[in-house]
Amino acid sequence: MTIRQATIKDIDKIHKLGKHVDEFDTTDKVVTFWPKHILKNCIESENDWLLIAEENSEIIGFIICNNSPVFKKAVIENIFVSSQYRKKGVGQKLLGSLMNQVKCEYIMTFIKDNDNTAIDFYVNNGFNRGKNFAWIDKVLSDKFNKL
Repeated sequence: MTIRQATIKDIDKIHKLGKHVDEFDTTDKVVTFWPKHILKNCIESENDWLLIAEENSEIIGFIICNNSPVFKKAVIENIFVSSQYRKKGVGQKLLGSLMNQVKCEYIMTFIKDNDNTAIDFYVNNGFNRGKNFAWIDKVLSDKFNKL
């Protein structure tokens, strides 16, 4: 298995994986996964990361991170590992690779409060569990509306 930066050629495969993941569903009105143009922007960004895990030239997982140099904070937007590769260290390798590249003072992520598997994953990798919160959003572009 290899971990590498995603390229423009990977966008369709990443999008296909991500748009079918129920865990990314946050509201009834907003898309469940990033539109392809956002993935492209992330890949082309100097401040953000989209790393993929590959096995035999197949994308088996990814991690997307948004970095804010001004606030010296990074937010892990999504992490995903194909079900047949879970519990094999793929997520940990993606997270570890990201942590080696992030140049900030604080990194965080948002997780559904009932997703104990994800919560345990982050806590077991040195993250602190926060208190309960509500996800509040407002769609400002038709590109983020669910079809």
